[in-house]
Amino acid sequence: MKIHLLARRFGVVAISLALASCTTTPAEFNNKPSAVSKAALCKTALETQDPAFQFQLVSEVNRRGMSMFECQQMVAQQQQAAAVLVGLALVGTAAAVCANGNCGGGGYTPYRRYAGNCYSYYDRAADGSLCGNRSAMSRPGGW
Repeated sequence: MKIHLLARRFGVVAISLALASCTTTPAEFNNKPSAVSKAALCKTALETQDPAFQFQLVSEVNRRGMSMFECQQMVAQQQQAAAVLVGLALVGTAAAVCANGNCGGGGYTPYRRYAGNCYSYYDRAADGSLCGNRSAMSRPGGW
């Protein structure tokens, strides 16, 4: 089961890195601007700190018939999708851990049966006699 959890965690990390690395460098962009995907173009245009490179990216976005508002929406949708994927992976991992019996539990302790039903002072033993001081509640610790 541990291998399954490790594989799931590796998948989450790989998806996160793939979505996070969806940008382009100035060298890649200058080499062939048309080869850069719309998603990488938009994300880089919104995140870059280089004004000259940003101007080139915005010009390419406009050349492709898109606006910066559309770019913002596209990047926001990708971030939401990434969050959903990470959330699903976390839920799947939690379900796998629970299926393995490691869920923990609430504070409720079910009523435990004692031989002869001698839990409290007023219970009756298997032979019908009153438990009295033989009951579990009468012993030190209460169980």
